[in-house]
Amino acid sequence: MKWLAAFVFLLFIPMTEVAAQEMSTPTLATPPLLSAALPVPQPQPQPQTIRDDEARDTWELGLGYAFVGFRSAPFNATMSGLNTTVDYYLRDHFAVEGSITSAFGSQSFSSASAKYLFYGAGVKLSAGQRKLRPFVHALVGGVHMFPQTAQSNNGFAVQLGAGAERWIRPKIWLRLEGDYVRSQLYGSGQNTFQAVAAVNYRF
Repeated sequence: MKWLAAFVFLLFIPMTEVAAQEMSTPTLATPPLLSAALPVPQPQPQPQTIRDDEARDTWELGLGYAFVGFRSAPFNATMSGLNTTVDYYLRDHFAVEGSITSAFGSQSFSSASAKYLFYGAGVKLSAGQRKLRPFVHALVGGVHMFPQTAQSNNGFAVQLGAGAERWIRPKIWLRLEGDYVRSQLYGSGQNTFQAVAAVNYRF
């Protein structure tokens, strides 16, 4: 009987050690607890893209210098004057535009004076980044030219042009553009080219 009791005692000791090891295993498994205590790195914010400029529902007034070269059958003239534009942006890149150019100078082959007036309205499309915006525009209107000949010096005109606007400071832009004007007066068609350097104010 004593040997049976000794056998059971020897068998019970290993089972106790296994149970103690199983109970101590969760306590020793500290890496998950340590990782939970460490701060989780936050994802870096995505870089924000810069839009060109939120121009929708804004007005833009431009005023600048215009150099005009007028070519017609009766005479040619080189003139300088003032260019005025008013734009209203229906979208960030789309505006309706009105423009007036008045210039004075002399005829190419004489000292006789020449006067030029263009007025028109149309659309303007722009693109590009916030500080530099290329654009194109198309205007339909009329032209008045002096001197007057036997034919009418008032006629229909279409202006097509392109240029770029450079951001200078809040609400202020520098505008450079070149335009081609096709007019109909003096009983024939005329080709006029103009270059404009202006300052635009947006409000």
